[in-house]
Amino acid sequence: MEEMMGVSIPPIFAQLRNARSYLEQANALRALKNDTIGHSQRKEKWVEYGILEPLVKILYSSRSPARSNSKESLPGRAEPPRALAHEELVRLLCLQLLASFASGGPAYLPPIYAAGAIPVVYENILAPENPPQVVLAALRVFSDFADAARLAPPKSDYTNVLSDTLFGSRYLDTLCAILDSDLTDQVALEQKHLVASLIGRLCREKRHQNALAGAGLLDALATMLAAFVVARGEVVPGAELMGQADGLDEMIPGPAPRGASLAVVLEAIAAIIAGSRFRACLFMSSPAIIAVFAVAEFSPPAKETKAAWNTLEMSGLGHPRARGAIDYLLPVVPITQPRSLSSQFAQFPPLGYALSRESLASATRPGLSQYWSSPKFDSPISNSEPEADDPESPLIPWLINLTRATGGLERAMAASVLASLFKAGFANPEREAAVSHLVVPLLYQLLKDHIAENAPAGQSQYVTSVQQETAVAWAILEQAPEVMARLVADSEFLQEAARECGVLEIACSLLKHTYEPMEEQSPPRPWSPNPDRGIDSSEGLATCRIGPPGQLPFYAHTIKMRESSLKLVAAMGTFKEDYRKELVEQEVVQYATQSLSSKPTRPLTYSEMLRLEKDKTADVGDRATFPYGLNPKPVIIAACHVIRTLSRSTSNLRTVLEDNKVAMPIFRLLRHSDAEVQIAACSAVCNLLTSVSPMRKTLLDAGILKILCEHAHSLNPGLRLNSLWALKHMVQGADIKTKKDALEELESGWLIQLICDDTEDEALHARMMQEQRDFPDADNDEDMDTEVLTSSAAAGSASSSPYEDNSKPWLWPAIHRDTGYSRSSRRFASSPRMQKVEAKLATLREQEVNPTRKARNDDLAIQEQAINFIRNLTGPPTEDVTDMVDYVFSELGEGRLFDILASKLRVRVLHPFARRSSARGGLNSESRVLYPQANIITAVVYLLVHIVASVPRHRQLVIAQTELIKQLGHHLSNKDIGVRRALCQFFINIVWKQDDATDLQAAYQRAQELKKLGFLAKLEGMEQADCDLEVRQKAKEAAEHIKNNNHGGSTSSNGSSSNGSGSSSNRS
Repeated sequence: MEEMMGVSIPPIFAQLRNARSYLEQANALRALKNDTIGHSQRKEKWVEYGILEPLVKILYSSRSPARSNSKESLPGRAEPPRALAHEELVRLLCLQLLASFASGGPAYLPPIYAAGAIPVVYENILAPENPPQVVLAALRVFSDFADAARLAPPKSDYTNVLSDTLFGSRYLDTLCAILDSDLTDQVALEQKHLVASLIGRLCREKRHQNALAGAGLLDALATMLAAFVVARGEVVPGAELMGQADGLDEMIPGPAPRGASLAVVLEAIAAIIAGSRFRACLFMSSPAIIAVFAVAEFSPPAKETKAAWNTLEMSGLGHPRARGAIDYLLPVVPITQPRSLSSQFAQFPPLGYALSRESLASATRPGLSQYWSSPKFDSPISNSEPEADDPESPLIPWLINLTRATGGLERAMAASVLASLFKAGFANPEREAAVSHLVVPLLYQLLKDHIAENAPAGQSQYVTSVQQETAVAWAILEQAPEVMARLVADSEFLQEAARECGVLEIACSLLKHTYEPMEEQSPPRPWSPNPDRGIDSSEGLATCRIGPPGQLPFYAHTIKMRESSLKLVAAMGTFKEDYRKELVEQEVVQYATQSLSSKPTRPLTYSEMLRLEKDKTADVGDRATFPYGLNPKPVIIAACHVIRTLSRSTSNLRTVLEDNKVAMPIFRLLRHSDAEVQIAACSAVCNLLTSVSPMRKTLLDAGILKILCEHAHSLNPGLRLNSLWALKHMVQGADIKTKKDALEELESGWLIQLICDDTEDEALHARMMQEQRDFPDADNDEDMDTEVLTSSAAAGSASSSPYEDNSKPWLWPAIHRDTGYSRSSRRFASSPRMQKVEAKLATLREQEVNPTRKARNDDLAIQEQAINFIRNLTGPPTEDVTDMVDYVFSELGEGRLFDILASKLRVRVLHPFARRSSARGGLNSESRVLYPQANIITAVVYLLVHIVASVPRHRQLVIAQTELIKQLGHHLSNKDIGVRRALCQFFINIVWKQDDATDLQAAYQRAQELKKLGFLAKLEGMEQADCDLEVRQKAKEAAEHIKNNNHGGSTSSNGSSSNGSGSSSNRS
């Protein structure tokens, strides 16, 4: 064969093909390597010759025999580097050549993938006989693949394919063994660096995060971080002595070797724990972390240091508590405000793409979903404070100190890990003050210092490779805004600190900078005598054909920075109206509007838009070359979040959002092909459909009602939830025709099904019973809404520890790998403190990983919004209330609706006649009590408030539902303040007397019925003893209405559905 694809074959190819020994192959491969490395045109020619497929075949045929991944045969246990045999040298040269081709850019990925290189390369990491040099070369190939995949065209799937392969269950033990290796030579060090770097770059999906945590890689990374703590000399004094009782004294690692990268380890940890309370807790509970960060009170030798803290506590600016040694590394910071959300958002949580909805939408990438607030169900993450008996880990102040003591990418990554732990609720309340003074200003300064590195002069933005210093500066500008956004999104106090530093202005500046036009977005093709061949050519085999050129590094960086700056802009506007006003003044709306489009044009001011409407020839950017880039899915979702945040302001709805015509771009996204974008668009459109929005009519005329109702029938729970939320806002304050059209389009039968769907309760119960039978010592109790009818089994003994029966393989795998059944391991397993940590981890894991529990939470959230949809159907305008109540009764069925509402208030017992344990320590009962959720109760009560606020016959109809009224009375002592407020408003409305005399007798009868049921005494008790002032006032008002109702009593004008009982229209 002398020709291939019409060109002459070089002698090297024939030499490689005809080699009769590994030595001859090695010589040919070495010649090929010398011919290609550093020469892009020669690489392209060799691909056209078809060299990739022979390379993969040689790599496969020269591999070591496969063996099981036993503890004795993992690469991490390998010997230090040695001289290579001929077949090993062949593999090494093949891997180096594949890495060279991959370094040519994304254009080489299609032929490499077509040649089947990915699984074959990974075999060289798996095989136990592979020497360290070969394993390192294979990891370098994957690193080059990851770099090229980042620059691939937006619609390519190379990154996902690579991460699916790298983080597959078959290979995780191998990666873990590499990180766990005790070798400290340069080759082993670089292997660890590459594995951690690949995790940080590729681990974005929840399934990968859980897989890495469950396989022990998170534990291994935590041990590496502990080694840095040892190397820095910052282990808590006396930690080894304190750890002896728990078997932790042997868990303190040796110091990290010189040259190890702390930033890479922190980035990998941040990638795994992002968006998960369970994974964050698993990281903090790693034996090495607990060992080096022992919790103990510490008295500094310098009395002046402790005196400063004592002075703050005496003046009321400090929190009196025991302080550890790491606390004294930090400056003294006064506590000026407790960590809490504003009262407005505590009562009305922002709606949208919540963390529970993160599971609904499968939006597992932290950058897409972690800023959307969560409903009050069994959320996997909350901003709740640490439990009173759980002391804060010294890891928290150590990360704060590390942020202060380091710089560059290390500072950004330390803050990223801190943000995940902070949002997961593992920091003490006063840490918010420390973060606001010691972390937020440093992150701002980090951004400010590196902005100058972001704009390469002249032709440097068109280069296909960048210097390391520039790459680090770009990485900081891409990640620091996202870290800042995660820190401040849920804290009004931290947002104020960020604004005072100037974060708001710098976020807007970064966003505007990303819309500077770029003449070139793809690298130019090298000159070729055959310009029609090669790139984008459809001739020849896929393994011999170069793919599209991909993106320039500067362009990819610009798009990533656009995404992170949008997230920061949105995070800064979640609470205060003043901040949203400043964002509008910074003219970010037009940039956010363009970010809603996959093909943006030049952002226009309002005056420019007016001129454009008059002059159709005005320049808005070349639509053929897209000088402003192409927005991928993450940018579009982040832009939806910005619009949703800004639309919380009525002023913005009526002015700047209307002027910039954001309604139709959002509307078009409702038909996007990706479900995550549809969910984000539904959450963004919610506020645009409120009664105060002038865009409601535009959207209704465009046909949004039909689209939202279609989404409400979707199989995707996240889409159902957000579309119902939008429909709820759309019918609030709408005319009666729109309300009837909405109910007809949604279908009454489907609405009833959404409210009544409790099948997941049975499924969750069945799963928990099975787990209790399989693992009787596991902590499978429900959260606050369920409890077992009979006593559960006694706690298990130390002999049933997960270290012996391996019932929890995800729990600290390092114990198995390193110590097996050693004495230290047994002491660790039997330690009461560690058993408590284990129980907490098991509970958190159950809440997050159990799909049945998550599905149940999704159902509860959907039920709440479905009930609120009916509530708003029966709400204002006042003249339509009576007709709409009658219409709802006719469509849903009067009796059926009341029965459903009563069932939502009732305590349910699953399997009430199941076998019960006869003695303490017997089998767990299969009977279980499910208490109604506070959000569901509140929604039901306010729906009844709307019904009884109508005409007298509707109030008579409700008072006749004796069982329903009794169920309401059971919740007057509910611990949720919102439930008690709603019930008081209901009793006020139901005894209200209309101005005419016809309702006097009926109102008297209603009051007497309530007295007979004992509600007057309960309300009087609430008037005296309730802890909430508003509840006491409303209870007093309700009691007076009941007592003053008599045959000749005066009428009352306080029966309207007001004072918090109006339509469900809290703006997200």
